[in-house]
Amino acid sequence: MGRFITIIVLSLLCVTQSGHAASRQGGNGRVLFLGDSFSIGAFGRTLDTRMRENGLDVFTVVAGGASPYYWLSEYQSLPCTIGYWEKTPEDERRLGYIKAVPKIEDLLTEIRPDFVVVQTGVNLYATLRSKRRPKEENVAEVRELIDQMCLSIAKKGAKSYWVLPPHSHEARYPRELQTELADLMKEVVKEYNGAVFESQKYTRFTDPYPSTDGIHYGPDEASTWAERVAADFRVYLRINASYASRIPVRATPVTQVASVGDSSTGGVHAAARSKSSSSSRKTGPPLPRGMSRDPEGSSSSSSPTSATAAVPGYEHPVAEAEDEGIGNEASTSVDPAAIMEQAPEIDLTLRLLEKSTLQNLTDVPYNHALGVYEYEVVEDKMGNYPLKKIRVAHGIVFNRKFTSISRAEIGHEISLRLVPLSTYRSLQTWQTVDDLRPNFEMPLYTPKLD
Repeated sequence: MGRFITIIVLSLLCVTQSGHAASRQGGNGRVLFLGDSFSIGAFGRTLDTRMRENGLDVFTVVAGGASPYYWLSEYQSLPCTIGYWEKTPEDERRLGYIKAVPKIEDLLTEIRPDFVVVQTGVNLYATLRSKRRPKEENVAEVRELIDQMCLSIAKKGAKSYWVLPPHSHEARYPRELQTELADLMKEVVKEYNGAVFESQKYTRFTDPYPSTDGIHYGPDEASTWAERVAADFRVYLRINASYASRIPVRATPVTQVASVGDSSTGGVHAAARSKSSSSSRKTGPPLPRGMSRDPEGSSSSSSPTSATAAVPGYEHPVAEAEDEGIGNEASTSVDPAAIMEQAPEIDLTLRLLEKSTLQNLTDVPYNHALGVYEYEVVEDKMGNYPLKKIRVAHGIVFNRKFTSISRAEIGHEISLRLVPLSTYRSLQTWQTVDDLRPNFEMPLYTPKLD
């Protein structure tokens, strides 16, 4: 009897160890879980726990306020100041601030996941209904963002599982807008043979608005939502485990993509396209603890090529766009960081040329918002600012009310003492509305606080 029990224990140990080894080498055991503010609390904790209980190696990276603008390396690195959580099989930490949200391309290269669970979307509502562009351009902007995320995942041979936004209070976001975004996300993810969890079908925001933000659920409701997602994901795993050995491998359809779609349309977002070279991207922002980068050249092209390999003959159409290199008209080699280091405080008389606008307070998920304005420099009182134009981040919403600067008209002149926006960490917790054309050579300042 004792010998029989020993054999059983040894067998179980072998299964456990071999399963763990398989997950380390790739197989059907590694999951990268990306999330926004919904995943900081009960939803993310519950889903993360359930996936680990399924025997998966889960790498969770959650950044409050994040959207594809944060995750994609096509856009400059951005800080997260409203809650950051990362958890690996070996380590975990929660921070109130992180200087740079890790990029999905770096995470995919290091972790080599079999599945990528992406919980996102609510931070794209403002982009979808921006009033500064035709509606079709808003749709194209959102489509491009989801497409780039899916393409990045597929090129690394992983499968996408997207958790779409839950129901929001319809006085905050109209039902039609919520349905439109969900349908758009489903359509793009389907092109890459990914799966979606249609959260609106299983959630209902019932708390009053505007006494709440109309978006974020309490712990009990968030946990119930996560349990439904976890149950669906378990079914998804069983299906893919059953058919994994039959999925044909095909060549990756794209060998090099500078950008997808027209990069000139801009959008309401907190990021601008990164102008960093490919060599600098090899290093990238710091990865979460417990994750180290592969040596150069080790991200093998012999790994499975695409989640769309499950569709025989599938080739995803990608428009290769030229890099138009939008920059300051005086120079395309201006280093905004160097300017702000040399001019940590400036005193300028300015004339307003362009402004980011916010039509409705309901477009702002948080209580405060910055708006990016572009000015012509009329007078440099300290003589230390070298450019003819400048961009300034103004507080256009405070405590869910528009401020006076939000009503400034084009041509308005104003004298301001300015410092780099990075001077005030607290301002980086505010949502940033920036629907100006991308310009990476123009530094971003903000009025100096008295």
